[in-house]
Amino acid sequence: MKRILVFILFLSNVAFAQKYTGDSWATINSKGSGTLSVVYYPSAGIIESENGKMNGLCVDMLNDFAAFVQTKYGKKITVDYVGAEPAFSEFMKLCQATPNVLFVTNITVNEERKKVIKFTPPCLNNEETLITHKDAPTIDKLQNMGTLLNGYSAKVITGSVHVKYMEQLKSENMPSLNIGYGASGPEILKEISNNPKLFTILDFTEYVDATRTHIPVKKQNVKIGGQQDFAFGMAKQSDWDKIWAEYLTPEFRKSEKYRRMVAKNLGQVYLSILK
Repeated sequence: MKRILVFILFLSNVAFAQKYTGDSWATINSKGSGTLSVVYYPSAGIIESENGKMNGLCVDMLNDFAAFVQTKYGKKITVDYVGAEPAFSEFMKLCQATPNVLFVTNITVNEERKKVIKFTPPCLNNEETLITHKDAPTIDKLQNMGTLLNGYSAKVITGSVHVKYMEQLKSENMPSLNIGYGASGPEILKEISNNPKLFTILDFTEYVDATRTHIPVKKQNVKIGGQQDFAFGMAKQSDWDKIWAEYLTPEFRKSEKYRRMVAKNLGQVYLSILK
């Protein structure tokens, strides 16, 4: 019986890992053409499907990357968006288990994640953002949160770096804070719009989209951690990191072309936090 259970567990892990497949860079380099399979976690302004069309900063960068490879190496890359994963924690599990597929969204680079996945070079800067309902008190310093947000609860995305920062806020400023968990930023922002006594920590990109869509929230002007980097992720077995390192250079991220991409998809306000 024990052997049967182990075998079933093995098969389930294999099936999980084989949900998506794609070509390696070595295969495309050898054959002259192939497909870059992309799995994405939808994030407005970053990457999403609207009326059957892919849009966002990352989509523009993926198209530009394919053109870069065609120009430099004469290899034709077809970008294929093979799936969307709406739950961030599942998206990250698949990233770790699925070779030769690029996982695209606003993934924060940190040392813990580097142990289990590969990253491209950074594609965007980020600031952790404390977001409350628009009618919540204005917080001038974190030390006052316990008083100003007395009776409030918090919610963060499962498996995100925001969990660590929210737990730190609780430990240092609001010991009795109740922290809940959700699958995505839009889900949590929708809850805040209906519950004025709920708050969250999200990426600055999510706040930008909330203002565009007139969700009744506000950004609290307090510093949460240091500036972060976003990058695309891939399994340790993938070889796409090498060619992406040739494209996503510091020089590219200082270019006017890159800044136009950011402004187009995230607005001029986002240019203020670019390094």
